[in-house]
Amino acid sequence: MSHQQAKFIHKYARTKPEKRQDMQVLALGLSRTGTMSLQAALNKLGYKCYHMAEVPNNKKKGHFWCWHEAMLSKFKGTGPKYTPADLAHLLEDYSAVTDIPCVLFSDELLTAFPHAKVILTNRDPDRWLQSIEKLYSIIRWKSMNLLARLEPDVGKYLSILQMAIASWTYPGSNWQDRSQLRAGFLRHYQHIRASVPPDRLLEFRSEDGWGPLCAFLEKPLPAEKYPFVNAGNELFQIHYALVAVTAISLVVKGFLWVAPVGVVLFGVWKFYV
Repeated sequence: MSHQQAKFIHKYARTKPEKRQDMQVLALGLSRTGTMSLQAALNKLGYKCYHMAEVPNNKKKGHFWCWHEAMLSKFKGTGPKYTPADLAHLLEDYSAVTDIPCVLFSDELLTAFPHAKVILTNRDPDRWLQSIEKLYSIIRWKSMNLLARLEPDVGKYLSILQMAIASWTYPGSNWQDRSQLRAGFLRHYQHIRASVPPDRLLEFRSEDGWGPLCAFLEKPLPAEKYPFVNAGNELFQIHYALVAVTAISLVVKGFLWVAPVGVVLFGVWKFYV
């Protein structure tokens, strides 16, 4: 396919200029390093933060399809290439980003938003590897793979997860190859540190709390405790909910042609994930 081919992103109407957000914060730490907690914290501080959890909220703007297309081009060499300007278009309703898929386009975002402050969420590499195993588990769920065949957005989501994990390996060709994940983790952090001037960069762990974050962003300290969300068990609960909601939606739409049978099958699949 030619890089001149029309992109999914150009099929959707843009936000009116007066309603677009100025990108102010790029949180470029990898998934499972406190990214959802940081999203909640940034929202509390007055930003509007994009996270993988925001992709379904932008279904009408085709975000599953746009990110999937962008990742196919970047990691598989197929389809039209997404430029920094395209990513700025995709994120025009937000003033901060964290987590995948954004972190997979760190260089492009640094080019698109050269004045944004950068936060590098971090954690112990070995504990990160243990946490990433939960993503491997979710990708292998029989229920998730069944629904991926029936619901295109779930199929795109599953593919995004696989390409994300593969991109953290080297050469990144097989998402199931764990052997290079630790080195890929360290390589990503070294690259961001080398790419961002120290005065624009905050190294941050969730346990650091509000203090260094608010000082870096020049924001007042909130009264409540720093948020801690999406721990290991919560990750599973979020995806159980995704499976359940999607299965019910398919029943309503008639894809599962006999509702009682569909419910029974869902229960069986869920039991074995």
